[in-house]
Amino acid sequence: MSKRKKDPLLEALKEGKSYTWTVPDGGNLASMREALKHGQTLTMSPVVNPGEIQIGDLVLVQWHQSDIFHIVGEIQGEQFLIINSLGKVNGWVSAKEILGRITKIIEPEPRPSVEVMLEQLELAYQALITLEQATDNEAQQMFTIVNDLRWYADRIGKERLNIMPRSNKWSFEQNLWRLTKQAKKAIAPASNRVLYFIDCGKGCVGLASEIFALFEYSESD
Repeated sequence: MSKRKKDPLLEALKEGKSYTWTVPDGGNLASMREALKHGQTLTMSPVVNPGEIQIGDLVLVQWHQSDIFHIVGEIQGEQFLIINSLGKVNGWVSAKEILGRITKIIEPEPRPSVEVMLEQLELAYQALITLEQATDNEAQQMFTIVNDLRWYADRIGKERLNIMPRSNKWSFEQNLWRLTKQAKKAIAPASNRVLYFIDCGKGCVGLASEIFALFEYSESD
């Protein structure tokens, strides 16, 4: 029988330590979507003194055999009303059932418009082509990726570029922003960054194709 993988957040809180993580792009924020944003870096700390907990705090709570990440909506002594970001009330819990609370939030780097991202990606690819002395074929592949992404951006349409086509699928903006940031920072294996970003770019185009297909054809299923 395989052992259940330990949750690093829970393990840190049990040890009395804080834990920091970044909300991943493309994840489903579900009932906390009005309180959290993709790309935010959150730090959760153990609750040492229940008096520290305030209305509006984001907390990790033991709730009916599981743990939920919700909000403190009201306080009465050492009883705390737990709600989600959409206003749904879960119920009251005691201080000992609050495992941790968010003590620090770092906002993500502002995401530019898709048009600006495509311009930044093209400039980054041009710089990589020069830096790595890419072949004509490699350079053509990189520019084809940018052109393909422009084509999909136009086909998907401005009103849908920031919408996830499924709860577990990235939006076009999220998909493009990840590639653009990677290219700008030139984080890649030292052996051949051009080939690396051709592969990354083709992956981005493939996801754009899937996003378009989900928007365009799923309604007819």
